Amino acid sequence: MNTSTSTSTKLETMVHDAEGRAARSALLDEVIRDVVTPLAREIDEAGRFPEEAVRALGDAGLLALTIPREDGGAGASADELGDVVLRLATACASTAMVYVMHVTALNSFLALPAGPQRSAYLAEIRKNRLLVTEAISEPGSGSQWWSVESTAERIDGGGYRITADKSFSTSAGHADLYVVSTRTPGSDNDRDHAVFAVRADEGRIESGQWKGLGLAGNSSTWITFRAEVGEEALLYSGSQGAGLRTYNEANQPLYHLGVSAAYLGIATAAYRACLDRIRTRRYSGNPSGFGANLSQYPVARRHIGTMAIRLATTRGLVEGLARAIDGKQSLDEMAVLMTACKVAAAEAAADIAQEAMMASGGMAYSRGALPIERHLRDALAASLMGPNDDFCKELIGRLEVEGSSYHDL
Repeated sequence: MNTSTSTSTKLETMVHDAEGRAARSALLDEVIRDVVTPLAREIDEAGRFPEEAVRALGDAGLLALTIPREDGGAGASADELGDVVLRLATACASTAMVYVMHVTALNSFLALPAGPQRSAYLAEIRKNRLLVTEAISEPGSGSQWWSVESTAERIDGGGYRITADKSFSTSAGHADLYVVSTRTPGSDNDRDHAVFAVRADEGRIESGQWKGLGLAGNSSTWITFRAEVGEEALLYSGSQGAGLRTYNEANQPLYHLGVSAAYLGIATAAYRACLDRIRTRRYSGNPSGFGANLSQYPVARRHIGTMAIRLATTRGLVEGLARAIDGKQSLDEMAVLMTACKVAAAEAAADIAQEAMMASGGMAYSRGALPIERHLRDALAASLMGPNDDFCKELIGRLEVEGSSYHDL
């Protein structure tokens, strides 16, 4: 082996990667500046889906961010994905969550072995800029995604008949392609998973209207499937936990990174809004003897210090998870970090948004006057999103005390 040639090739790849990331970062800046930020308030107030942002992200090639280069995508790292989500969430949390679930759902296609099925799906998703999402959680199981009642039956002549009732599916009614979990065909075990790709125009698909306290535009509502799909729609399945294991390994790391980065973005937005308020707020006199500027008040600076510390520590966890994913750690190796990251980011988002409101005064509580109340409403969803924080803390305790596997759900 020629060491100098190998080193040269590696350096060229690094330069290419850096240039590609810089170009994508510039495109993201444009999308956020021209589309996401101007529409964020309207999307929240009207509770409407951020279709313009999704279209702009597709036009910029960012819906294909995590698709490998050999499949025509950008082949971006987990570190870059975390940065993209954080920046989107700082501008509009609803748009960021739609994007997170798109990237998460893509992982089920990326988990396919090399071959015609994988190539056909990835080419279609990339070329047609399809929006993909998951339909996993169910009314009977909530955020306990490993327990499914939805079914898939074999059809004479080939294909499957899917009967699935799902809850809290982000982008429900707006996605082009759904990743849907059912029991493995022929199994009566709720942990025997099969995962299918169902197109929005296949069969009868109905969804509700999302009316969330926050994340008002992400359409995270119920959706039902009564569809007949072809053989190629089955992405993977397995008995005795094999299908669930595939799903966990394919989807959980990037999902946890994505939602954690989104919560960090919400917290960042609340912090920046508060910082701007403290820097610009002036009193007509000197009411408390510290001056006419709120920035001169020690209590205001303490609020900022508290939030800055929390942001820095949470950012470190999110970046650490991205490094673990990029370092190809196994799911069990990163299970505690991955789960802890979600909880830490969720709690930080709510705490920082509330602190920002406290520091900014009564004006921050008034809807529309400052964006802080929107950030607080968005942040309150974080601890409830599956796997919810209560489950995450119990799971970490079990992993640490018993040394069990993440798959032993």
